[in-house]
Amino acid sequence: MMRRFFLAIMLSMLISKISFAQLIFHFVPEVYARNIDGVCSFQMQNMTSAPLSGKILISIKENLKPQPVVDIETPVTIISKGTSALSKSIVGNSIFKFANNAYGQLVNQTKNFPPGEYSFCFTFIPAEKGDPEYENCFDATIEPLIPIQLLIPSNEDTICLKRPVLSWQPPMPYNGAMTFRLMLTEKKMAKNGVEAMLKNAPLLLLDNISSTTITYPSNYPELKEGITYYWQVVAYQQKIIVSTSEVWAFTLKCKDDPIVDNDSYRELKFMVNGNYYITSQYLKFSFLNNYNIKKLQYTIIDVEEGGKPVKYVPEVKLTQGLNKVDIDITEIGLKQGKSYLLKVFPFNESPVEIRFIYQ
Repeated sequence: MMRRFFLAIMLSMLISKISFAQLIFHFVPEVYARNIDGVCSFQMQNMTSAPLSGKILISIKENLKPQPVVDIETPVTIISKGTSALSKSIVGNSIFKFANNAYGQLVNQTKNFPPGEYSFCFTFIPAEKGDPEYENCFDATIEPLIPIQLLIPSNEDTICLKRPVLSWQPPMPYNGAMTFRLMLTEKKMAKNGVEAMLKNAPLLLLDNISSTTITYPSNYPELKEGITYYWQVVAYQQKIIVSTSEVWAFTLKCKDDPIVDNDSYRELKFMVNGNYYITSQYLKFSFLNNYNIKKLQYTIIDVEEGGKPVKYVPEVKLTQGLNKVDIDITEIGLKQGKSYLLKVFPFNESPVEIRFIYQ
């Protein structure tokens, strides 16, 4: 009976202490967990009857490895009653201890957290020894705002280049220190692209690519007609995976001989289907304008510059009915031997893309 009495007294004292002195941290990782500045955007709810004096320790760890990333320690500050936030001066005078690993070095350089699984722990360390400490931890998954995206060849495309140009859009936010790994393999017996990447030895494996466009290297065997290939690109920064693209497929198949520039005007839709165009002056094709559109909507894309549109393309006026179109490409800065993409946007129809080589 006496033992139960003492236990009741101790429990009552503990509950009284918690209710008398309590500090809660409020942090929204979905909004503020992307960078160092955001981490310091938290609030404290002091539910005691008096201000609290002490330091705030913010400890951030990456959970997949797991490994520390950074510890942030504020100077001694006064936390007033109710809800408050750290002032800029307190944050500016805080001590930032970055871990001596890839994550710590990268965050120290960029002030941004790379994609990963993280825990953010906020601890109040009282100035007076013996006073209670308070801690709240939050987990967060950080992903790129815009993941890496493959561009050319487009998914399920049929091409007629045995050493194609491969192009992709980097993840955002983009940092110039990013490098890329490109992997390409045959389809073989795989059911899908992911299985092909896992089971088949890569035909092409390139690391430390600094650009977002490459031409299939001349020191590798050229691709074979009639074969379907899968490819994927991974973005790295400080050896940390920043983003991984989907796995796309393309098939190498040359249905016809290349279209050579001459005086004929081929219908636009017949210039697709795996063909490519070789020209030194004009892009010639016929275009049926059923909607009485006054101007041809089109663009020319530099395939080897990551899909960058060519500036100052000539204006092409149209009349209703059948038009014979000549696009003079001699004065728009194209380079001989390079591959380009003509993309035409017919009204109320899907765009038509035609690859051509300027010679």
